[in-house]
Amino acid sequence: MIVNNKSYFLLWRVLLVFLILILVADLVLSQVNGSISQYFNNHIPALVAGAVILFLASIRINYFSYEDEYEIIHIRSKSLIFGSFESVAQTRYEFPKRIIYDFDFRENFLRKQLTLHLITQQGVKKVRKFNLSFVPVRKLSYVIQSLDHIRNHNKELEKAGKLEWS
Repeated sequence: MIVNNKSYFLLWRVLLVFLILILVADLVLSQVNGSISQYFNNHIPALVAGAVILFLASIRINYFSYEDEYEIIHIRSKSLIFGSFESVAQTRYEFPKRIIYDFDFRENFLRKQLTLHLITQQGVKKVRKFNLSFVPVRKLSYVIQSLDHIRNHNKELEKAGKLEWS
């Protein structure tokens, strides 16, 4: 099943574009000759839009997508503001289910964070911490249940001798 927060992410992206347009419009309209520029002399709309943009940057809104169909897990994670500057290698992860050793999910008042531990040739390796703060609770519970099932399945295979991690 594919789990993502695309609708939330698109809403935040539209808000960000709207705020940027307000900022630019305020700066342009303050330079226009005539009485209209008097309304924009203090740059209040630009200051408010800039403050909201800084707030959005500080809370790190991001797009998260998780797909666990077949034998490969696909994860995409991209920041709302800084995502355009990240390469594909920093935003997309694909790996077989059989190399998942463990995962940690931590939730506090402002943040939900997922950390995956994968087995590599050298042993256990932390892959990345994913911010799941803006993933709906129903979809988040599916991701946790899926990873828990995969982890338990891999540990059973290890006990049966069909999977070696060392």
